[in-house]
Amino acid sequence: MNLFGMLELSGSALGAERQRAEVVASNMANAQTTRTPAGGPYRRQLVVFQSQRVPRFSLALAGLTRGNSSAVRVAAVVSDQRPPVMRYEPGHPDANAQGYVAYLRIVFDCSLVSAEHLTYLEFLERLPDKAYVASCDLAPAGATAVLQLDFAIAFPIIDVMLGGEGKSSEITRDITEIEEQVLEGIVRIMCRELQTAWQVIALEFNFGARQQLLQTQRLMPPEEKNLCLSFEIKMSETRGTLNLAIPAVVSNALLRKISADFSYQRRRGSAEARLQIQKKLLDCLFPVELSMPDLQVPLQSLSELVPGCLLPFSRSASAPAIMLVEDVRLCLATPVRVGAHRAARVLSIDAPLPTTGEL
Repeated sequence: MNLFGMLELSGSALGAERQRAEVVASNMANAQTTRTPAGGPYRRQLVVFQSQRVPRFSLALAGLTRGNSSAVRVAAVVSDQRPPVMRYEPGHPDANAQGYVAYLRIVFDCSLVSAEHLTYLEFLERLPDKAYVASCDLAPAGATAVLQLDFAIAFPIIDVMLGGEGKSSEITRDITEIEEQVLEGIVRIMCRELQTAWQVIALEFNFGARQQLLQTQRLMPPEEKNLCLSFEIKMSETRGTLNLAIPAVVSNALLRKISADFSYQRRRGSAEARLQIQKKLLDCLFPVELSMPDLQVPLQSLSELVPGCLLPFSRSASAPAIMLVEDVRLCLATPVRVGAHRAARVLSIDAPLPTTGEL
């Protein structure tokens, strides 16, 4: 194969990969889109490749034969037909009548597992040898945060974005240039979500650059304190860790904001609101039990019990019973009959009860 042949085949492959990269970018940008012009949530787009025969003139010019003349092209871009994932978010504008919102079908779960203050050196010592590490510029603080993603979860995420199922696989190699571009897009989405979470202090998270392990050591002084957040990411059968180091100068600003918000005294509710709460409390039902504890009956009498017989007690007929509310003694009472219903005549209150106005 001469130079023209190599250019012919590699050019077709590059064109196909460029189109797939555009589709991947669209998938990442619309990962949280719940409404589209066609209706429903965004559906992941999948690229279908197909071999393409090169014309005879191009073959002759490139010095190729029919046996090794197949190029590659994009045959179609199709939508993922699997049903969306339903999440219960009743306050969402796109929620259905039951309060569920349809999202792009990616089984993905992220939960915070630890938050601690560490020096930057201690944070670096916990990073694995092979991982994706990126810097994030924090504006207007002028600081830099460091984000680390395990390859164990990075490769399945890339596989999903490229149209795969995101299944786990033991890959020990470094990421390719295309995979790095995909991860950069994912980290940009993470920065956008972090910015939303930290909006109370008007903090901007901007993707900086991918960092090699040696480069990360120069991003901060080794002894600088950081708020280190560790997240566990689960996707299908795979799990991995996302670690984030935020300089203490930034995290302390958030803590001061939270403390200031909670320092204000809560406003008292209006009289109407208190009356509504009081009414709801007064309508609550509590289990009540009327009993005569410490009664003793011979075993002989218990063994002779049959339906319809009377079991005599040694206690006087005028002796009161004890009324219990949720196993708490309330008063002494005697059982009576009011029409076709049972009732209790209160004899004495063991503890004073609050009046309606005191509730």
